[in-house]
Amino acid sequence: MNLTAEKKEKTKKNLRLWVLFGVPAALILLFFLLSPLRPAANFVSRYFSRPVKDALGTVFGLLPFSVMELEYVAAVVFLLWFLVRTGILAVRATEHWKTLGRRALTLALILLYFLTVFLWIFAIDYRADSFTERSGLSAGAVEPADLEAVTEYFLRRAAETAGNVKRDAGGHWQEDLDDAIAASRHVYDNLSEEFPFLAMRSRTPKKMYLFSRLSSWMGFTGVYFPFSGESNINIDAPGCLIPETIAHELAHQRGVTSELEANFLGIAASVSSGDPVFTYSGYLAGAIYLSNALYRADADRWAELSALIAGPMAVDWNDNNAYWAQFEGPVEKVSSQVYDGYLKAQGQELGIRSYGACVDLLVAYYSDEAHAYLAASTVP
Repeated sequence: MNLTAEKKEKTKKNLRLWVLFGVPAALILLFFLLSPLRPAANFVSRYFSRPVKDALGTVFGLLPFSVMELEYVAAVVFLLWFLVRTGILAVRATEHWKTLGRRALTLALILLYFLTVFLWIFAIDYRADSFTERSGLSAGAVEPADLEAVTEYFLRRAAETAGNVKRDAGGHWQEDLDDAIAASRHVYDNLSEEFPFLAMRSRTPKKMYLFSRLSSWMGFTGVYFPFSGESNINIDAPGCLIPETIAHELAHQRGVTSELEANFLGIAASVSSGDPVFTYSGYLAGAIYLSNALYRADADRWAELSALIAGPMAVDWNDNNAYWAQFEGPVEKVSSQVYDGYLKAQGQELGIRSYGACVDLLVAYYSDEAHAYLAASTVP
């Protein structure tokens, strides 16, 4: 090859490199320019992000396993292979530095494209209108009397519905998870009548066979994976709350990114579903969130209401507490801190505390219903 031809070939390679890096870099820059503009974020979220995630969920939903778990395993294997190969090249002769450089550029390019896809099909939803903004449901200051009433309401409803699920001789949860997964296709049907923008076909949740235990160590009961449109469920966690977790993850499928709102919707969809398994799981989850809030606000009143935790409901309550107690430690703490930082970076000012702030929405939404129920109840 003569000098001119070699120069032309080098120019072509440099041009390809500029294009390969320039396209995602330009899209990332465009994201940060447009995403603060609410109309632009709403447009992209409605007409691009959500349809893409829905299409991905449709395609990958046909597979019987979690694509997320497969991608994580593939990523770990690739990274290990990359590090080993890079280490081998690093100890060889200096002529291998060009190969090392190409490998580093390849890895950087892969990460850059993943970041671009993540921003445009998932992170954009954080900048779009939230559920509360679209629904008009506001969560103002919580009055102590309303918090107490809604907590008592959820505790009583959980106790009433606890006998509607299958249990073993010891009263422990025995419902088949596959049945709950099948029923999840209709869990939002009733709630979508009140909030039509939530209406869509629910994609089948995926069981995490490889990473459920790890998820528990990290403090997660489920994960929505935007690259495959999948709702992934921690099947190692106590079964009594898995149906509500499924409904929570299905809220993320509907473009609800806020954990505060997804928690509320998981509970609201479950208790309004008409399915006894989801109904009880929703009331139990709500009772736990509300009880934690009431305990912090008025420990004496919570002590009085705790007498309602009895029978089959008490078995589930204690099983759930015992399960999560074993994971308290540095791993869960670090994971929580990392996720807290991620949520705040996406504009959720409460960070991971938004998981508990769903109490505000529960009180706002169920306050009238709770007061009416308690007024009509003959139970002292």
